[in-house]
Amino acid sequence: MNTRDLLIIICLLDLTASLSQASENVMLGPANASLNLSLAGSYVLDNGESSELKHDYDRENIDFRYLIYPATASYEGTSDKILIEVHEMSISRPLDEQIPGKRQISGLEHCLEQSDMMPRRAEYQAEPYNIDGHEGILATVDAGDDEPFYIAAYSPDEEDGSGSIVCIVGSDFSWDITERIFKSVSTQLAG
Repeated sequence: MNTRDLLIIICLLDLTASLSQASENVMLGPANASLNLSLAGSYVLDNGESSELKHDYDRENIDFRYLIYPATASYEGTSDKILIEVHEMSISRPLDEQIPGKRQISGLEHCLEQSDMMPRRAEYQAEPYNIDGHEGILATVDAGDDEPFYIAAYSPDEEDGSGSIVCIVGSDFSWDITERIFKSVSTQLAG
C-alpha cells in the first residue's frame, strides 16, 4: 500500500466519522429540533400523526387549543427508543409558575406529564435541567424496568416565564447515551 492509498483510507474514515456525528433535523409543527440520534446507533425515524386537544377542563384557566407533534427514533437490535414531541399552545401560558391543583407542579411539568411518552401513574423525580440553552426540567421516571426512562422538557420561545411551545425529548437508553443526545439538542422555531 502506498502513501496515496493510505491517505485515501484516512480521508474516508474521517468522512465516515463526520457523517456519524451529524445531527438529524426533525421538523415537528412550529419547531425544527436538531439532535444527534446516531449517538445510540443505527435508527429509523418515524414522524407520527399530530393530535389536537382542547384545554377547557379547568374553570380557573383560559381555554386554548393544544397541538402535539410526535416523532420516534427506533434503533436496530434494541427496544430502546428516543421520543420527541413538540407541544404548541394557541396562546402563551405561564410555564414556571405553580398551577392550581392537588399537587404543586409548574406549567412546564404539567406539559411533561401530559405528553404521550410519559407512562401514566408512574413515579418520577423532576429537577431543573438546562437543554439547548433553556432552563427546563429533567424527569427521571421509574417505569419498572432496570433502567429509568428520562424525559427533558423546555420551551424554546419562553419569555418572562411564559411560552406557547414546549419541546419534550424522552429516552430509555442509559443515562450516558441519553445525556449525550440531550446535549446535542438544538431548536429553531419556524417562521
